[in-house]
Amino acid sequence: KQWGRKCSELPAFIIKRLPLRFVFDNNYFNDRYQGIPIGGYNKLIDGLLGGVDCLTDCDFFKDDIELSDNLQVISGNSRLKDHRQDIADKVGVSRCAVSLVLSGKAKDKRISEALSNRIFQVAKELNYTPNELARGLRTGSTKTLGVIVADISNEFFGELVYHIQQQAYASGYSTIVTNSNEDPAEMLNGIQLLVNRQIDGIIMVPTNNSQNIAQEIVSMNLPFVQVDRFIPGIDASYVILDNFKASCELTEKLYSKGRRRIAMVKHKTSALNGRLEGYIKALEDHRIYHPELVKNIDYSSESEDIEAAVEDLFLGSGNADAIIFQSHELFFTGMRFLRAKGIDFREKISVASFDKTDALALVDFPLSYVEQPIESIGKEAVNILINRIKGTPYTIRKVFEGRVLEV
Repeated sequence: KQWGRKCSELPAFIIKRLPLRFVFDNNYFNDRYQGIPIGGYNKLIDGLLGGVDCLTDCDFFKDDIELSDNLQVISGNSRLKDHRQDIADKVGVSRCAVSLVLSGKAKDKRISEALSNRIFQVAKELNYTPNELARGLRTGSTKTLGVIVADISNEFFGELVYHIQQQAYASGYSTIVTNSNEDPAEMLNGIQLLVNRQIDGIIMVPTNNSQNIAQEIVSMNLPFVQVDRFIPGIDASYVILDNFKASCELTEKLYSKGRRRIAMVKHKTSALNGRLEGYIKALEDHRIYHPELVKNIDYSSESEDIEAAVEDLFLGSGNADAIIFQSHELFFTGMRFLRAKGIDFREKISVASFDKTDALALVDFPLSYVEQPIESIGKEAVNILINRIKGTPYTIRKVFEGRVLEV
């Protein structure tokens, strides 16, 4: 009851579904807060993770409200050490003074420059690192962005993450990266992890069948930006390639080489439907679209499915004279089977793919491919997300164009 009265004075912020133990006058009680109506707000109280150096005595609240010194927060079973007290003891000042200096409020509170320098020196000697979770609980921001990609081992996503991290760092943010493996369940686990770490916003590559997950993020008022793909019907910003146009131009490139039975190998996902639709549009314009030349690949049996597709297209009834791989991951696996089965991909058939990778430097046969502006996509996603975190209410849909190139 007393805790509730104190919480009613806190600024509104959202923290998500962690079990906490509050200790008050040595009386222990546990609960899992799903949203507590306090002072007209729905407050969700959590944020301190086990094993993280955090605050005791709730000192970080004391700038705004008064809490008795016997109120402490414990996560799990072990008391979390407050390194600011060590600094205060060594310098010979109060812990409050240390907090004010380390949080940049020394001048406002008229703490001398000499004392501030002494506190910073001792903090450095003790290897003090500010706890972002505790700071976030007080300020409402941890200056941390969450990133969820489909497959971090994929060179495209690895490069995308690199540029996202570089832009985030330049903007004063750190990042936490998780991997969905194109699985909605793993994507949900990643989101829960990021929310528990109190990230300020999320950049994510949606998986197939993740509409409900994205809608849940929207309902949480958690800023997020979709990248590489987007979920139709979700009111959220996204940064993508114009897949329809790029695929249409890539298909036209093969048509200009005299190819008339152009196949496409794609994953079983609606996430990149623009690439399929652009391919179909280009072929229908020339009245040479053959649905049987589109081969769907399951993530769980990728290698076997690609091998079967190559056999049917070039050794079976397909009679294909060109092939477009919808991703460079499919391209490399497909080329392995084209070589193994002795298919002449230098003269008799043409090959095309998406995304430029370092490995293309080793390609010794004619290859058409779409190059994406990965750096621009990553930077733009970060900029849009940070602006949203800072209060920009607009939903932004940024579409970049790719370039069709030849090896």
